[in-house]
Amino acid sequence: MFDAAPIRLQFAEDVTASVRARMDYVFRVYAAIYGHRVVPANSCEKARLVVYGGGDDLCSSQNKCLRVPALYQPALAKHESRESTRHLYAGEELSFFFGLDTESGRPDWLGEIFRWLSGENEKSIQQRDAVGRIPDSELILARNGSAAWKPNASILMAWLENSLFGEESKPALPKAPSPLDGVEHFIICSHDIDFYFTDRRSALQRLLKNLAIALLQYKSWDFFSANCAMLAGLLKGDRIGDYLPPLISRLEQCQAKSTFFAVPRKAHPRDPNYSIREIAANLREAVSHGFPVEIHGSYTSSIGERTLQPEAAELRNILRKPPAGNRQHWLRFDNTGELFRMVEEAGLRFDSSVGFVDHVGFRSGASFAFPPYNFEKERAYDFLEIPLAIMDGSLVEESRSAGESPQFLTDRVLAESRNRGWGGISILWHNPIEALPVPNNINRIFWNCAAKKESFREAWVSTDEFFALCLGRYQDAGLLTYVRIPEPQAGGMIAEAVPNSGTVCERV
Repeated sequence: MFDAAPIRLQFAEDVTASVRARMDYVFRVYAAIYGHRVVPANSCEKARLVVYGGGDDLCSSQNKCLRVPALYQPALAKHESRESTRHLYAGEELSFFFGLDTESGRPDWLGEIFRWLSGENEKSIQQRDAVGRIPDSELILARNGSAAWKPNASILMAWLENSLFGEESKPALPKAPSPLDGVEHFIICSHDIDFYFTDRRSALQRLLKNLAIALLQYKSWDFFSANCAMLAGLLKGDRIGDYLPPLISRLEQCQAKSTFFAVPRKAHPRDPNYSIREIAANLREAVSHGFPVEIHGSYTSSIGERTLQPEAAELRNILRKPPAGNRQHWLRFDNTGELFRMVEEAGLRFDSSVGFVDHVGFRSGASFAFPPYNFEKERAYDFLEIPLAIMDGSLVEESRSAGESPQFLTDRVLAESRNRGWGGISILWHNPIEALPVPNNINRIFWNCAAKKESFREAWVSTDEFFALCLGRYQDAGLLTYVRIPEPQAGGMIAEAVPNSGTVCERV
């Protein structure tokens, strides 16, 4: 597609070791997303030079050199009192944690991006909701006034790209190029199995609960009537909630793949109704069709029992293959540092738990997948965080609170990701076949977006496919060095790099 441009990072002498490690991490993530090749600092190879800190004299002997002002400061132990600085660049209003350099007018691109990707600000937040999570209202976006749907880290990367390879005097936000010819944007489709048909009693309980939710919470006639119809079908013998076979069939018709997340251990009333062995045959069938099944960490797996590692072993015993990734049930984790330690201990290659509970958008400011940062070891983790950008339940909540159409909210988030680069974000619809988790009008959005994917040259892929197609970008930048590329799956994007335009997926 293109030749990877060599780039090198150099530090001023007064930059501390921990800050060097953090900025080097961001530099490599930037290189992975934009397809650059990181050259060692002591290499004689010609490369575009980025100097972090110091004065302009460090760039004086270099024709192709960009100095980044070293404005980054580690997060305070308590909530930061400093006000963010706002600045308009290329038509985008951005908020800066560390302001702008008074002499050059530049931001500390690397420091700003690090604050977003690392979740450093979340370490000091003490508030927790009734489930034990950090409330959306306490996150970075609510505190600095940024919109949840705006990927600030992605925009900052685009600004850095323009300053390094474009004309700094002409504001622009170049889009990150895709690693695959014929595909401009990747969406990692996913479904959390929070309810599945095991017997008529549990299905009846779920439907009756949904009727109450329709009246008291959603106030939705659509949801109420759909569940009444399913209740009548259940009494006639329908297996309500046995949705994996029709979902797989319909996704295959759309030439899309997805990843399922199943809870391996039922230990709390808020865990799903099934035991993993009750649905084992369904899960193995999904895997045989090229739809990977990963860990949906149980309600107490992160807060309370710390059982993610044994749950990974249980799922491995069921599927007869080791799981590759995790998403926490209820998105329940106390802080990202503890979550990431458990993911590493379980030997997984990705997590996809970092998202909003009541909003859609980019909690880490990233419209791309990235390895999280390990503060204890001052290095990148050797697994990817796949940002959860849209969840069906969160879409319902934001639509109700903001008074906006859920289709509009969805389209806005996806448009931002498409405009900034090649994606690597995850969307989650629990069961888009039946109105069990959310009303039918929310499920229709899923299929409407699937029907439009080819007009955007977009691929809807599973996590396995994403790694097989895109892992090289990260490894070329010196990240994820111990992760193996999965074996190709027949009939998916790995076998067919360019989506077939003759899809039979239809809008509804």
